[in-house]
Amino acid sequence: MLIGPRMHLEIAAQGRLAREIARLSTEISGEKRILAPSDDPLASARVAAIARDQTDQTIWKANAQAAAALAQRADTALADIHAMMDRAAELVTSARSPGGDKAVAAAELNALAAEMRLAMAAEDSRGQAVFADGEPLAAPVGSGALLAANPSRASVFGTGGDTLADRLEAAAVAIGGSDDAAIAASLDAIQAGQARVTDARGAQGVRAARIDAALDRLAAQATAATEERVAIEATDLTRAIPELQAKQLTLEAAQAAFTRINRRTLFDLLG
Repeated sequence: MLIGPRMHLEIAAQGRLAREIARLSTEISGEKRILAPSDDPLASARVAAIARDQTDQTIWKANAQAAAALAQRADTALADIHAMMDRAAELVTSARSPGGDKAVAAAELNALAAEMRLAMAAEDSRGQAVFADGEPLAAPVGSGALLAANPSRASVFGTGGDTLADRLEAAAVAIGGSDDAAIAASLDAIQAGQARVTDARGAQGVRAARIDAALDRLAAQATAATEERVAIEATDLTRAIPELQAKQLTLEAAQAAFTRINRRTLFDLLG
């Protein structure tokens, strides 16, 4: 039988071993070796810094994804507007030719003008204007990086009484009045509008490319941050599992020996 200090030392040793086993079990189940800042202050500080960066990256990614969706919506709208302007030029050209049905051309131009005004006021699923009323909002997509997703309304449609819709309506009036000079002038105005829409589509393509590049950069940064964080705080399972098993065997053997020894009676000791 263990008596006095020896018994206390054995109990303390087994308790310490049990705590080590519990600690290793927690590290393995949670796959993290740092359970409190005191475990590794320097590593904990670095993990906290990475976590802050990851929070920022999550916000930037959400901004970039929203920008990408708006940019796609604007690109689709610009393609439709370009098609409308192409059709308007065809209608005016046909109205100028002998035998052209001016009434039909004028009616269709007015319909295109109404559709153009709807395009000017279009919104995405979040209620954000597809074409910004004023300077487009630039969203943060990185540290010091701001990107706009869409063009301004004025840069695409024009301003005042000389918007693309106004030009289509003016062409309809000119055709309806059979005013050759006015029809020719309206065709020039529509063709100038076509050129402006073409430029707007090119500029939108540049915006979309920048947003895609930002998303790629954020994805790479997220991967790097995750890898660094795992390398710092993750449990090395190839080390921890064998160590846990070894400590469990040691504790089981110690407990078995302790139990066996303390089964001995006073009679056994005296005998």
